[in-house]
Amino acid sequence: MFSKVIAAAIVLASVSANAADNEFFFQSKAGQSDVTARLGLLSTNTKDKDDTEDSKFSGLINTGASYEYGINDQFSIEGALAFTSIESDSSPKSKINGLQDPTVTLKGNSAMGASTLRYGLGVELALQKGKIDGNEASPASGGFSFNPYVGMDTEAAGGVIGGRLNYTINMERTIEVVGIGDAKVKGGNAMGLSAFYETKVTDITFGGALNYVSFAESENEDGSTATDSYNTLGLSAYSVMPMGTFALIPRLDYDFSNSEADKYNVIVLSVAGRFNF
Repeated sequence: MFSKVIAAAIVLASVSANAADNEFFFQSKAGQSDVTARLGLLSTNTKDKDDTEDSKFSGLINTGASYEYGINDQFSIEGALAFTSIESDSSPKSKINGLQDPTVTLKGNSAMGASTLRYGLGVELALQKGKIDGNEASPASGGFSFNPYVGMDTEAAGGVIGGRLNYTINMERTIEVVGIGDAKVKGGNAMGLSAFYETKVTDITFGGALNYVSFAESENEDGSTATDSYNTLGLSAYSVMPMGTFALIPRLDYDFSNSEADKYNVIVLSVAGRFNF
């Protein structure tokens, strides 16, 4: 179950990627650099359908920094690096600790009347194998992933509304299992759908989103199932508090439904600081 939990948490965070400017489709302005530092705290309480006890994990996730540069009015490029350090409350403890896959994302926008078309491509770089050593594992995936997305937003109802469709394509992943050798895993692609609304009160932005993610089955190299297919549903709430060239961005992500779980509560509370120059 926990491999599903961390996958869902990372996918949501990785895609939180100008008719109306908005935070959901944040994109650096032409010639501007934006540096963002983020601290993320994870807390889970889940129970798979075939489990007899709850599984609880907590710790740091998606904690790191990103840099984005506005190439022109239409395109920007972003690079991000984050790490995870989480453990279970069971005995012996299960731990996941280390660097996540670095990501590079090209973002674009095109005006379409009163609306804005958003599109882009994110790439997760496999700089190292995944690793499992007893009850400890690495968050590195061991394989490249590609995440194209398309979306639309427009001004309405006193704010900005919009939606996004994204699809994560996973290449074959290599995971080192200490004492056994390398294992190969294929599949596990994911499709995400989100709808959001944002509004401003004075200069402060308040936003919320409904997020649905469908994960396909993944397979071992011998054709056996590594993880079953499943779907998750969750909510996001966030705010942007500008202070000159700095902005404070608190955020709450809560996944409350998993098609393969009897209980599924995954909470990520994060705070970010963004500087531009």
